[in-house]
Parts: sequence; C-alpha cells; structure tokens
Amino acid sequence: MATIPVGSGLATQFVAKDETTYGVAPSLASGIDSFEILSDTLELKKTAVQGQGLAAGHVYPRTKRRVLTNYDVSGSIPMELPTRNLGFWLRYMIGDFTSVGPPPVAPTQIGVSGIYKSVFQPRQTQFGHSFTCQKGVPAVDATVLPFTYVGCKLSAWTISVAVGQIAQLNLTVDGRNELAGAGNGDPLNGSVPALATFATPTTGLGTSVFHFRQATLLSGGTPALASGTVSLTGATALGNVKDASFGQSTSFDNQRIFIGSNGYKSEQIENGYRAITGNFTVEWLSSHAMYDAFSQDSTTSLQLTFTGPTVSTSNYLLDIIIPNIKLEGESPKVPGPGVVTQAIPFTGSDDETTVPIQVTYQSEDSTV
Repeated sequence: MATIPVGSGLATQFVAKDETTYGVAPSLASGIDSFEILSDTLELKKTAVQGQGLAAGHVYPRTKRRVLTNYDVSGSIPMELPTRNLGFWLRYMIGDFTSVGPPPVAPTQIGVSGIYKSVFQPRQTQFGHSFTCQKGVPAVDATVLPFTYVGCKLSAWTISVAVGQIAQLNLTVDGRNELAGAGNGDPLNGSVPALATFATPTTGLGTSVFHFRQATLLSGGTPALASGTVSLTGATALGNVKDASFGQSTSFDNQRIFIGSNGYKSEQIENGYRAITGNFTVEWLSSHAMYDAFSQDSTTSLQLTFTGPTVSTSNYLLDIIIPNIKLEGESPKVPGPGVVTQAIPFTGSDDETTVPIQVTYQSEDSTV
C-alpha cells in the first residue's frame, strides 16, 4: 500500500541499528529495524556558559564571552508493544548480547513452526554495545527531515498493560550526539546520515501488537533454574488485576567529558546498581495475601505473560519472570462507595540462585 505525503506527525518514521564503533553512525541504507512509535522526546542538549567579567560599565552579558562547552542527548520513545523486531530492544533492556547459551539468545526455531524463541538474561553490561537511532521529522511541506542520534544506550524501560488497552513499551535513551542539519562538528561523524528507508515486517503477522486480553499475571510459586532457564512451579494467576507494569533502570556515568574531547562524551559506563521495579493494581479480594507479603516483607515471584496468536504449531509470546521480589505496599484504603482496590508496587533483587530477571520472546523474527 502506498504511503501518502503529509506535513504532520503522520509522516514520522523511526529506525535503529547497532553501532560497530561507539558514537559512529553506521550505514542506515540496509539492515535497520523500523518501529512504529507514538511520539518522542529525543533532543540535543547543549551547555553554554556566559562569562561574568566586569568591564567598566558594561551592564549586559556580552556575546564574545559566551562559550559552548559540551553536548548531550536524552529522551524517551513510547510505542505500542510490538510482536516483531522486539529482540533488538530486549538485548539493551536486559543486557544480553551473547549468541551462545544456555539459554540461547540467538533465535532458535521451535520445531518447524516458523516461530523462533530467544531467552534474555542479564549476562552483560551495555558497555561495548551501543546503537544509532533516527527519527524522520515531517515539515509542513511534507518533507521528512532526518535527525540521527549516535552513542545511544537505554537507561530505563517499562512494559505496561491495562484493561482494555494495547500493551505499551517506553524506552529512555541516553546518547552522545544529535546529527542534523549542517551538523555540529562531532569529530566521530563526518557527515549527517540521510533519511533511512522505513520498512516494517511484511511477512507473517507483520506489525501486530500485544494487548491486555493476551496477558496473564502470576504470583508465588517456586523459581528454579534448569539448563540455564528459569521457570516458576506452582505460581497462581492473580485475579481481578486492573493493570501491571514491569521495568528496569540502569545508572550510567554519562558525564565522561574530558579535555580534548571537543565537548562530546565518551562511552557511558554503569556506575550504580540496576533497579527492577513495577506495580500492579488489584481489587480487594484475594489481595489480602498481597498485604500479608507486604507487611511481613516476605519474598515472592512474579510472571507477566503475553500469549499471542498461534502460527503453525507454536505462538507469539512475551514472558517476563522476576523470581525474587519484595512488595513495597500499600495498606488498602476505602475511597468512598466504590470498589476497594490495592496498588502494589514491588522491587526485584538478586537471589544469587536463579537470575534477577528473564524475558522469553517468541516471534517470526529469525534474527535479533
């Protein structure tokens, strides 16, 4: 189907690709992954310092004493949770870039179904792994202008689902530089990349999305590690769940700017503990068990599963297991005549026996 030129956000496009060298934009002519975003807040942030020298009656800041010192890039990318190309992000979300197992990150076909499975666990940092992303910003004359962001890593992510809604994925990006217009002199990039060709998957189910009717939230059970893969035995589905959100944040030293670097930062390095957090809301029914776990600070497990359409003998799947969580509470409160609900935030940690978090992804993508 042909696209229609339009001078508004309807013409926006977004693509991403791994970098070979940190901060250097790879060729975006081929091998890119395309994503249908909802909006974005990616932007270049410059730091300019105004000199304050006193000069015999000059009462305004002087242009000659203003200097541009350094650059930074940050912002968020919200999108509907896609069933395709998601493996690209899961590597950065979890910190798993290996192609060997067990369990295997490289997609492995389930029988001859045409569905491929990958299991992501936190086995690496993002150091040595970065990506370039590019958004096409439509001008009112329907010209789409490329803004390219290099040296990017994910500092946080959230997957959420609510009753009656498409599941959401929100990515928080920290980057080195924005390449646009005439450029800004970044020594690592000699030219501004042209607008890439936007191409979403056309095979299989194409660009379908995960949604709330496909979701199940399980709690409790006994986590176990077998052949490198975590599973929960005896977990039970939580009833009357209104919404759920799982996420992780990663702390980076993103101020690695040095004399001689021309104001651009070197590759970000993790400098703090990763934080697994989330929350879910349930009606006050069986949630008394959740209150007991909160008040006693006991340990439990959570598993959020999206079971997608079946293809041949298998199905699309996104499964997140956090084997070791603590509930941060709250006590139930009566809001008035309405149904009483309980908001239950949680934090995940490392039990030193299984893994802190595991994500299993199944789709028709044969590569990540």
